[in-house]
Order: sequence, then structure tokens, then C-alpha cells
Amino acid sequence: MSIDATATHTGGAASNHRTTAGLCLVAAVALLSGCARSSSGPGEVVTVTTTPTVTATVAPPTTAATPTATGTAKSDVVGRKFDLGTIVSVQSEGGMPVITFDRWTAQGVPDSALADAGVPIHVHSDAPYQNFNSKVTHRIPVAPGAVFTYRHCVALDQPPTQRVSTLDEFARLPDSEKVVLLSLNPSGQVVAAQNDPAC
Repeated sequence: MSIDATATHTGGAASNHRTTAGLCLVAAVALLSGCARSSSGPGEVVTVTTTPTVTATVAPPTTAATPTATGTAKSDVVGRKFDLGTIVSVQSEGGMPVITFDRWTAQGVPDSALADAGVPIHVHSDAPYQNFNSKVTHRIPVAPGAVFTYRHCVALDQPPTQRVSTLDEFARLPDSEKVVLLSLNPSGQVVAAQNDPAC
């Protein structure tokens, strides 16, 4: 009888021991699980933002290409306010049209007076203008916005008709209308032109 009691007692003690060991194991797992979890709770994502350190650097200096300036074509007639003659050809220089100009003279008008005040352009049937030297020409740039006025003779007793024209048309005028009077700026560039309306 005592053997049975001892066995029962021993079995109960073993059972209690296993229970205690199980509870300790569960507690240990719970503790370990708790350590493994984030303190911010399950399922939450913790975002860590770092601010990068920026070190300022100075870029090496660059040399910008100098743009080609328009209006830099050289003029052979700087100092004149007017010029009279014919357009031999037109070329482009630095993005600017340049006239090759054959200078003419006006009867009874010194060239210095023509250069300063020009000559009146009017309907006529005579030959008031002459070309004494067709071998010497002058380079005259055309300023942006220059105004070309085409004049045409209808009759000797009537004023000429006129309209706005272009440098291209002036370079192709017929022989009877090809003499032109140029108005020049202080840089020797054409700012206005009108042709001679000969009948």
C-alpha cells in the first residue's frame, strides 16, 4: 500500500514538475518573442530617414562662345548722309546684306553737297545723273528695317506712283530705273532708298 502511495506521489510530483517546466518554456518563448518584436507593435513599419551630407563643389569656369554680332559689316561710306548710284550686287556678311555700289554724279551738284544733302528725286526725261567711273565700287551694309521705296514714272506731267519695295527688287531694277538715292546712318549703313523714276 505504501508502495502505491509512493508511486502515486512520485507520479504527481513528476506531473507537477512537467507542468512547471512547460510553464517556464512558454514564459521563455514569450520573453524571447517579446524581445524579437518591435516596440512599435506588430504589423507597423518603422521608416528611418537619413539626411545626406551635401558637399558644395565649385564648377570650373566655362568660356561662352561670343555670338556673331549683326551689323558689324564694314562700310566704305562712313561720314556720308546720302549716296547716289546703282546696285551692282548684294552679298551677306555676318548676317547682314551688303551692297556693292557704283557711285554716280548729279549734274551741277558737287559730290560733297550730294553726300551731305542728297539730290531731289523727280520725274524727268533728260539724263541728270552720270557714271564717270564704273571701275570703283563701294561696300555699303543695309541696316535692319531699311525702307525701300519704288517709284515709277506714269507721265512727265504727273507725279510718280510709288510703293514699298525690297532690296531684292532694287538689285534687279531695269536700266531706266536703276539709279537710286541711298539715305545713310552715321555708321554708313543704308536706312532708306528710292529709285529714280525716269520716263
